[in-house]
Amino acid sequence: MNRPLLFAVLLALAGAVRAQEAPRQLSPDERAFLQLPGDLQSMLAGMPPREALLKVELAQQHLIAVGNPNASGAQLRGMVQNVLAPQGGGYPVTSASAGSTSFPPMSPLVAPYLPAR
Repeated sequence: MNRPLLFAVLLALAGAVRAQEAPRQLSPDERAFLQLPGDLQSMLAGMPPREALLKVELAQQHLIAVGNPNASGAQLRGMVQNVLAPQGGGYPVTSASAGSTSFPPMSPLVAPYLPAR
């Protein structure tokens, strides 16, 4: 009488153990992250795979924007480092001003403001 019950319990436990041993399927982002060079993987190791891939894509876009669409591995590494920790606290933004008392230039497409009389 106890043998069928014991057999059923053993079958249930064996099925649970086999389910735990099944390898987990990698997501497409994880597979793409694993295809990156090892040095980039180590630089981006602290973030989720999707975010890391977005950083690499942003670095590639920056390289294209500066006129280097076929960048070498060292150039890509440098740009990824710049994207992760920009030097100087951010990208340099320069401003030109004619002084504190000047007005912004008037557009030739807009009629000048005339006060009401």
